[in-house]
Amino acid sequence: MLYWIIMFVLALGCAGMLAGTFISIKKRKSESAQARRRGRRQTDQDYDAEEDYSGARRRTARQSVPPRDEPEEKPRRKKKRQWKIILEDIDSWEKFSFVFYDTVGIGRDREGKMYEKYLSLTEDKRVSKAHCVIVRRGDQLFLKDEGSRNGTFLNGQRIEEPVTLQKDDIIGVGGTRLEVQRVLRESE
Repeated sequence: MLYWIIMFVLALGCAGMLAGTFISIKKRKSESAQARRRGRRQTDQDYDAEEDYSGARRRTARQSVPPRDEPEEKPRRKKKRQWKIILEDIDSWEKFSFVFYDTVGIGRDREGKMYEKYLSLTEDKRVSKAHCVIVRRGDQLFLKDEGSRNGTFLNGQRIEEPVTLQKDDIIGVGGTRLEVQRVLRESE
């Protein structure tokens, strides 16, 4: 019997602590909201006092400001989704996998700092330092030549402007041919 009394007292104590915590949180929130409102009223009063000195120009600027009591809705930014692309060198069977948001550069340069991800093909001397780039536009990936000397090819045809990139396409850069094995997009 003593066991159940102790358990009951402990349960009441826990419930009391939780209630006290919730009440103090609500009280702090209401106090901070009141302080913010007081601060706004104070700045409005300061603004009205300044208005006497600045004339009509200040009055028109104040009229165009939305009322402060209504919470302003912030526009929701659309969350960027990640892409994953897997490329395979047709000649050496080497696979390259990239997870990115916007760009994957391909070239002979070792670092490719101007791109989010970079595929360095240092052995192929016909590849320019910044040869081409895979770019996300909306819900599609595009292959774009970056002004390379020897050109960029997609499925055997030289590209002059950005072209949609899909699974099983073959990208030709210099003497290297890369097959697009997979194109995956993060779900919403």
